[in-house]
Amino acid sequence: MLLTQKALGRSGLSLPVLGFGGSRIVNNTVLEINDCLISAFSAGMTYLDTAPFYGLGHSERLLGDALQGVQQSYLISTKIGRLLRADSAGHRVPIFDYSFEGAQVSLNESLQRLRLDAVDIAILHDVSARWHGEKVDQVFESALKGAYKAMEHWRHEGVVKAIGIGINDCRIAQRALAEADFDFIMLAGRTTLLDQQGFDAVLPSCETKKVGLIAAAPFNSGILASGNQPGALFFSKKPPPEITHRTQQIEALCALHQVPMRAAALQLPMSHPSMTCVLAGYENLSQVMNNMKLSQFPIPTDFWLALHKQSLLTESALASVLAGCL
Repeated sequence: MLLTQKALGRSGLSLPVLGFGGSRIVNNTVLEINDCLISAFSAGMTYLDTAPFYGLGHSERLLGDALQGVQQSYLISTKIGRLLRADSAGHRVPIFDYSFEGAQVSLNESLQRLRLDAVDIAILHDVSARWHGEKVDQVFESALKGAYKAMEHWRHEGVVKAIGIGINDCRIAQRALAEADFDFIMLAGRTTLLDQQGFDAVLPSCETKKVGLIAAAPFNSGILASGNQPGALFFSKKPPPEITHRTQQIEALCALHQVPMRAAALQLPMSHPSMTCVLAGYENLSQVMNNMKLSQFPIPTDFWLALHKQSLLTESALASVLAGCL
């Protein structure tokens, strides 16, 4: 069964409900990635996302090599905001640059690594408190005057078909919705079983403004895929005790209702009408095939109600997923 396609805001593009994230492919061979893409494309997973930051350019280069000779049509996005430059020791390091000129350089260098003449979608990357701390509002304002203006120009001229912002910061997402004309928000880790603030803080505005939303990191960096295993990560760090406890509660309800936790993690963000695509990072073909099956796993309504009863699902998240069950 082919994956359903949904409109990406008002951009005119449609994306599959599951997308292929290129953040985790950096330890794979080109042949392994090509096998993943062939199987993903055959099931309708025809949206690919990457960034200069992923593997410091290696993700883009690997995807570019794997896509050579591919005849299947697909959409691909990369991100704007970091340039890769050599430090004093000659090591490649990422440098934030949200200027108009920096955006153009970033896009050109990404195209070289991808071995493509164009990408479909450009995404302003990581204008968030995690990376910029107390200066985040200043950085956001600078980016709107610089990189965003370049991205608007690309969209107007047909260089790209859609533009968005990719962040894990709901407050900056709200500013982006109010102060810019993005086609979509790519919100990482905030519409998940462990963090649902995006359902209240971002999704209502997306729905009102007809702006698409791509839910990235549905497993919160891995813990919702692996469970409480040694080395499991939450937002790329060791989970705090309250997250470990919350995950244990979710795992117990999953076992009781015979629902794979990965299925619930994928389907929770998919339920909202403004949600265009759920974007996870993939390491191998098995993960691609498993997620496609789990995205269609039948989850009983009683499971979602049980999560809510134990305060593991907010009112807005419950309303969204119940509406999706109708």
